Amino acid sequence: MPSPGRCIYCGDNEGKLTDEHVIPYALGAHTAIFEKASCVACAQTIQKYEQRILRSQLGVFRARIDAPTRNRKDRPTHQDLHFIEVDRDGRQIRDLGNRSFSIDDTPLNLCVWQLAPPRILGEQRTEEEHVGQPWASIAQSVSQKALAMRLAREVAEETGAEHVAIKVDTINRDDFLRFLVKTAHAYAVFEKGLGSFRSLTTDIILNRDDNLAQYIGSSPINPEYESSLSNMTELGLGVVKDGPAAGYTAVYIRLYPMLGTPPHVVVVGEPP
Repeated sequence: MPSPGRCIYCGDNEGKLTDEHVIPYALGAHTAIFEKASCVACAQTIQKYEQRILRSQLGVFRARIDAPTRNRKDRPTHQDLHFIEVDRDGRQIRDLGNRSFSIDDTPLNLCVWQLAPPRILGEQRTEEEHVGQPWASIAQSVSQKALAMRLAREVAEETGAEHVAIKVDTINRDDFLRFLVKTAHAYAVFEKGLGSFRSLTTDIILNRDDNLAQYIGSSPINPEYESSLSNMTELGLGVVKDGPAAGYTAVYIRLYPMLGTPPHVVVVGEPP
């Protein structure tokens, strides 16, 4: 997409503008590129939390499925798994610590975040629901289940524990949601054009506002998804039909849908 002539995040048109991957390279390679669409200052702010999510927190998962990367030498080769002893009801009894394994010898797992629909849609939800909770998945194939059970059994034999579980790492809520908001905003501008809506999420994207639940949440609808592993990101654009945000631009976004991850919706802007 040709340059809009100014930064799609802060609106600056004075400084140097850089090319912007609408879908981050780590998820979609060169699927959609906005030429000279982000100023250097905004790019630096966004890169910090984007890298924490894609490189640090999703790095092992991305390596396992051979997601796009600019430097394969930087890919992780090992993963620390956290083991706990549990009772027959699954309640933790004892912390058994971490052990490091080659990523090829660990179950494929992913953690994202699940929460109530955005507050701006007007649904009556509790604060706890808006804060949400981690959503974790360990691949459910027979081979992956057998691998998880073998690792737990080895730790049980080593520690004398009767029941051992693998504790899946959680993901940083604010970084993850901010990353989704940024991607949704870029996609909406890419599809509709700069000025087609008045952005509501600029301060969230630029790390100046922590009220994420106002504009992002889990989607109230859960459409069918493609089961291909190569489909790493689903995006859809629409307009809120009713309620207090009627007429506002909204983006549907879902990462790694083949794992059954929760879909999210971001209300990115109001009519200009």
